[in-house]
Amino acid sequence: MIDRPVSEFMDAAAPTVTPDTTVKDLVHLLATTHVDGVAVVDGGAVVGVVTDQDLLYQEVEADEHVPFVAPFLDWVVYVQSLGSWERHVEKAFAVTAADLMTREVRVIAASDAVHEAAKVMAKERISVLPVVEEGRYVGLFTRDHVVGALDRLEFGGGAA
Repeated sequence: MIDRPVSEFMDAAAPTVTPDTTVKDLVHLLATTHVDGVAVVDGGAVVGVVTDQDLLYQEVEADEHVPFVAPFLDWVVYVQSLGSWERHVEKAFAVTAADLMTREVRVIAASDAVHEAAKVMAKERISVLPVVEEGRYVGLFTRDHVVGALDRLEFGGGAA
């Protein structure tokens, strides 16, 4: 169990975007920096996260179909929630980071242990965690950082 703070392993220089950043600029940023995701920051506060997973909808936009329904007596039962489908369509036709981002962002404090961050990532199936101090963005912590911490502290490797 790694009880060292996230701040020792996070990327304090990780790129961020603003809510009005275009999807074109966002795609270019992810492609050229080879990061899996970015925090969407407005006035120092994290307001969202965009990951490479969110961008998949840009490629499959034409394949989005109305949710599957099943007739039941005189009713129509939606097998997929309409809210979920609407969010997929919104992401598929997004123009800005605000359209594409995940709004319910899980953040981690810079002083929290790597172990705690790894538990959040595993439990909630997320790949990036914005790191905050006093409510302000200070860096990004990713699955790669967990692996680097494991390599260095648990398995004696040289990665940071």
